[in-house]
Amino acid sequence: MGAHNSHAKKEDFPNLNTVQINALLTNLKKHTTATTFSAAEASTILPYWGEFAKVAFENLARKEGSKKDRLPFALLVQQANLLEGIASEQADGLTNLFGDKWREALAACSRHLLSLSPENALALLSILRTDKSSNLTNLLTANRLAAELVHLPFKELLEFESKPPMATLNGNTVLLSRAAQVVLRAHIPVEFRHTWQLLFSSNEHGSSFAQLTHQVDGQGPCFVVVRTTKNRVFGCYASHGFHVGPTYLGDTLCFLFSITPEIRVFEPTGFNKKYCYLNIQQETLPNGLGVGGSDINWPFFISEQYGKGMATPHSSSFEKCDLAGETEFDIDTLEIWRVGPPPQKKKERSILDKDPQAQALLEIAGKTMHSEGFRDAKPILDDDDDEE
Repeated sequence: MGAHNSHAKKEDFPNLNTVQINALLTNLKKHTTATTFSAAEASTILPYWGEFAKVAFENLARKEGSKKDRLPFALLVQQANLLEGIASEQADGLTNLFGDKWREALAACSRHLLSLSPENALALLSILRTDKSSNLTNLLTANRLAAELVHLPFKELLEFESKPPMATLNGNTVLLSRAAQVVLRAHIPVEFRHTWQLLFSSNEHGSSFAQLTHQVDGQGPCFVVVRTTKNRVFGCYASHGFHVGPTYLGDTLCFLFSITPEIRVFEPTGFNKKYCYLNIQQETLPNGLGVGGSDINWPFFISEQYGKGMATPHSSSFEKCDLAGETEFDIDTLEIWRVGPPPQKKKERSILDKDPQAQALLEIAGKTMHSEGFRDAKPILDDDDDEE
């Protein structure tokens, strides 16, 4: 295997770190000790490429101006290096390997590495095909799904123990297909992509808006996913979660999405800051959970009268979308998933600490404070001082 080492040096492939180089050399050694490979060997080394292993071999041979039956491994490593680089390098790498079949190749890799069904792989391919960017570099810069999937072709070779780029779900879902998980994961911050916790499920917690509010209030960034009685599946991502009250939370990281009949993501327009809203038992304000609207115009809204929702197709807050296919919808199933770690809880303070007057009255009345020896020492700078 030593022959491989002279063809894969860190200085020759700056986008690959030392661990990746070592993993690549180790994984190549499992198949051959030669410094060159044939089309058949490419299919053996990268079986999840399927028919695209042969396509890649022919494209690389053509690029090299070679009609030989074998190519140097360094040429394959060179493409792996490009796919780990910036968008323009990634575009070169995809084109060198797969030409205009790069979308199909990424879908094939995704199906194997992400354990997707044929239907889910086709769903990802459909999304990649909808992007009509003027060139591949622009597409990889703007399309978050493509930017995520572009690393898959060499993923297993570049890791000692390959881990599929999927979130770990702590809970059972009937709404989030694996393809949907891949797409949604690509659109949220990296630190929130690894573990998702089920906060509320109508199948487990019942059809109760009070229970929903209790489960989601103050729990941090989350997905809300709905299936209607007409089998539309859609939802929202709340970048700051929801807090009960009259104000909106969130920022331009929020988005709306559909899963059925097709997977699509609808980004905020930035026209206003009406992102995520949750309120209950108000006479003059909307009561329910919603995103991107107000009054009776919401692209996504779940009424406090659980079971009913609203999805108007024209909203200035997000890209044009018609999530439910109807203005008012009936809920069949609802799930809410927190992404990232749980929020830190504030320690509950004694009423005497919160209200110094109460403590003073007890002292004036000569009452003994029996809890004094059991409470934590007063902090040097308490919470109220922080807020001032």
